[in-house]
Parts: sequence; C-alpha cells; structure tokens
Amino acid sequence: MKKLIFGLTLLASLGVNAQILNVNSTHKVNVPEDVKVSTAQLSHDGQWAVISHSNVPGLDKIDLSTNKLTRISDTGNGFDLKISGDDKTIIFREINYAADKRRYTTLKSVNIATGVSRIVSPSTRNTHIFAKDAAKTLKANAGTLASEASRPVASINRGSMYITQNGITTLVAPQGVEGKSYLWPQVSPDGKKILYFVVGEGCFVCNIDGSNPVAQGVLRASVWYDNNTIVGMDHKDDGVKTTSSKLIAKNINGSTTQVLTTSDVKAMYPSAGSNKISFVTPEGELYVINISK
Repeated sequence: MKKLIFGLTLLASLGVNAQILNVNSTHKVNVPEDVKVSTAQLSHDGQWAVISHSNVPGLDKIDLSTNKLTRISDTGNGFDLKISGDDKTIIFREINYAADKRRYTTLKSVNIATGVSRIVSPSTRNTHIFAKDAAKTLKANAGTLASEASRPVASINRGSMYITQNGITTLVAPQGVEGKSYLWPQVSPDGKKILYFVVGEGCFVCNIDGSNPVAQGVLRASVWYDNNTIVGMDHKDDGVKTTSSKLIAKNINGSTTQVLTTSDVKAMYPSAGSNKISFVTPEGELYVINISK
C-alpha cells in the first residue's frame, strides 16, 4: 500500500511539473524608456503586437523583429482589443470626453497595411461589446451580436456570458446566473469549447453549449494557446499592488501544469500568437516567450 501511495504521489508530482510547451527563450522587448506597456495583444503570426500605455493614452503597433513603434490611435483603448484572423485589421474602442466631461466610446478599425481607420460604430455613452470573426466585426447590444458569423463568438454583457453563431445569440451559464459574474470568455480555435472565468470561483473550460464545465484553478485572464492548452496568470496582491504573478500553461483535461515564468518577474496578462506568448509586468515591461513545437 505504501508503495502504491508513493507511486501515485510521484505521478501527480510529475503531472504538475511536466512540460507542455517547449520554451526556447524568454526576452524583454526593447521599448523606448518613456513607454510603459499596460496591455499587449499578439498578432496571430506572432510577428507584431498592439500595445497600450499606462502613462499616456493611445495604441501603438510594435514590430517584434525591429522594435519599431507605429502609432495606431491617440485615444484607443487596449481593453478587449481584437485582431482579425488574417492579421489585417485591428478593432478597438476609442475613448473621448465631451465638454461636459462625460465619457464616450467609439468603435473603430484600422487597416494594418494602409493605416486607414474607419468608424465601425458611432460614439455612444454605452460601452461597445464586440467580437471579431474573420473579416466581420460583430457589435453587440444587450448581449445580441448584430452580424452573423458561422464560427461561435463569445461576449459578456452585465456579467453574463453569451455565445453567438449564425446570427443566433444564446445565454450560456455553466455556473448559473444568480450572483455570478463571468469574465474573459474565449472560444477555442476549433470553435468547440469556451474558456472563461467566474469571479470568486476561478477559471473553467466548457463545451460550446455550456455543458461539462471543467475547473482549471484560479488562473486569471487566460487565453488559448491551442485547442488543448491554455495559458493564464497565477496572480497575488496585497489589496493595493501585485506581490507576485506567474504564467501557467495547462492541459484543459487538468492532467499537466507547467510554470512558464520565473519568480523574479511579475508576469501578467498573457497573449498567444504563432509559437509565441507575450506578457506585461506592473513596471510597464513587455516580454515574449518563444515556443518550439
């Protein structure tokens, strides 16, 4: 019996520390000293990212091979920014204040090749809920996405989670509705599962219809790396500032967990692209983890 218990313990230990992703290197991106990166969204090919700043408003595209910055918007917001699957278009919220100091939001898009921007949805007092599906921008009103899309897209409205497919929007509540607040929903690359977070409960993966939710631990702001792997942050704070934060890769069946970052760096808000994972730090630094298959 003792040998059996020891064997099970060893297997569990190996599962926690086993390698899911082959990390080749991790490096800090060389950005200008006056740039403090707040958010970063990797392109799907992993060649560039869109960053927002914690010290100045606006969005920039940064080329990860040259570190060159290109201004996208002077008032754009990096929260929930979307990049089209072909990496040709960026969709974001632009924040402006009227003479009466009330805040207004405009949904805009920018063509990466030409730099030409256009208004997707006019300025409004209500925060736009939107998703990006191929070449279509999907706007939401009270959880209903206006455009059709064959691939499922996820949205959040007033703490509730919705899935829209083929023009039909459905409330999805694997943990119920009453007293629940859902965050960070993402549909898997194959469109079969949803990755999401429930405040006070943690991270979960469920089927696209909301069935069979599987707990993934308290991983915040998680993203899909591939159809079987998620990456999120194990974040701790003292109520005022971040005390520690590390990136965790996890098989969605829960069998294997891998720590991707070292304890000397507070790694936050991951983004995944082709063979790359980016993250930012509270100090405004941008890092890229290079992965080989």
